[in-house]
Amino acid sequence: MDLAADTTGFLASFWVYLVGGAFVMVSALIPPIPSTTVFVALGALAGLDGGPRAGLLVLAMMVGAVAGDLATYGITKLLGNSRWGAKAGSRRQRAIDAATRRLTQRPFMFMLTSRFIPLGRLSSNIAATAAGYSLRAFAVFSLVSATIWSGYAVGVGILTRYWPNISTQMAVVIAIVASIALGWLLGKVSTWFLDRKHSRQVSAVAP
Repeated sequence: MDLAADTTGFLASFWVYLVGGAFVMVSALIPPIPSTTVFVALGALAGLDGGPRAGLLVLAMMVGAVAGDLATYGITKLLGNSRWGAKAGSRRQRAIDAATRRLTQRPFMFMLTSRFIPLGRLSSNIAATAAGYSLRAFAVFSLVSATIWSGYAVGVGILTRYWPNISTQMAVVIAIVASIALGWLLGKVSTWFLDRKHSRQVSAVAP
C-alpha cells in the first residue's frame, strides 16, 4: 500500500495531529462529529510511507479527548446540567438520566466504556460533573478512558495493514466498518452489563 495520492503531504505533517485532536475535542460537545472514524482511518495509514505515526495519533486523540472532556466539565459547572437536555423526555436528557444511574451503580466501568455508547461520552461527562466529582478525579477518569479509546481506534486501523493484497483505500474502508461494528457491539454489551443491576432492582420492587 502507498500514499501516492496524498500530493499535499498533509498526512505526514504535524497538522494531521492538530486537526485530528481538534475533531476529538469538539466531538465531546457535538457528538455527531465522527472523531473515532477519523482516527480509525488514520490508523489504517499509520506507518506507511508518507503516512502519520501511530504513537503520535494515539497521543493526539488522547489530548483531544481529555481537552474536550474538561471543556464539557467546565461548561456544565458554569451553566448547569439542565442546559444540556433540550426538554424532559428528549433523547439527550434520557441519555443523561441513564448515565447518572449507571455512574452511581458502576462508576469506574461506566466511565471506561461510555465512549462506545450512543451519546455516552457527553452524557457521562455531564453526569459526573453534576454528581460532584472533583476536577482531579474527573481528569483521572478522562485520561484513563481516553487512553483506552485512543488505543482502540488507532489499533483497529493498524490491524487492517495485515490483510493481504488490499489497497490503501480498501484498508481504510475495512477499518472504518470494523470499528463501527465493534463499537456497536461493545456499546450493547456494556449497556447490558451496566443496566443489569438496575433491571434486577426494578424486578425486586415490582408487585
